[in-house]
Amino acid sequence: MKQWDDLRLFLAVAKSGTLTAAADELNLNVATLHRRLKSFEEGFELSLFEKGPRGYRLTSAGEQLLSHAEELE
Repeated sequence: MKQWDDLRLFLAVAKSGTLTAAADELNLNVATLHRRLKSFEEGFELSLFEKGPRGYRLTSAGEQLLSHAEELE
């Protein structure tokens, strides 16, 4: 079930584009979400997001994962 929880976090950030909006949607603290998302990325040994001043954008690896995660959702 942990894998679905990680995908759920990934999906929330991918769809909202910001940690704050995703954390609000998931009822999580932003710091907790950031830590869990970082751990999820490290598990893949890839960067799934590009972090910028306006939020998070998917990398090509993130876009590939998004399509699979949306199918599972």
